[in-house]
Amino acid sequence: MAIFVITFVSFIIGILLIVSLKKISPPNPQEQIHFDSPDDIPIFLRDSTAFKDKCVEFLEKFNLEYVHSVWANDHELEIAMNDETPVVGGAYLALCIIDPPGQTVNAIKVKGFLDTVKGEGASRGIFITTGYFSDEAIRSIDEEPVELVDVVSFISYLKRFGIYENPSP
Repeated sequence: MAIFVITFVSFIIGILLIVSLKKISPPNPQEQIHFDSPDDIPIFLRDSTAFKDKCVEFLEKFNLEYVHSVWANDHELEIAMNDETPVVGGAYLALCIIDPPGQTVNAIKVKGFLDTVKGEGASRGIFITTGYFSDEAIRSIDEEPVELVDVVSFISYLKRFGIYENPSP
């Protein structure tokens, strides 16, 4: 009789534990980009000046007008843009990071940019990197006014807009 009671109590506790678990699915694996040789890597992924020009050209495809930009350090470019569209327009901020450490941008950097966007009163923020975003970074901007653009998305957008230039052979 005792074995049935123990089994029944264990079964009930197991059901309660299963129900109390968060129902979070694991994040989808991020798509990676690979180049056959170092010569195939576009210049804008290696050179900071070309990267700045490509970021500005990319942002202008969204009808954003370039206001000014400043290099925060050797890897981080801050760009101020303006959208003149009535009602939905306003100031836009972009943070462009070339060659992030470990090829990954962490949640702390993304949250810091989100705080800057909110603090500056910008309508939206766009975070562009030649690397990837950590899973925690992606989750940290859920329903926030920030768009994350990793290297795969960046190249995809550039090709779609017709502004991707293949490297010279």
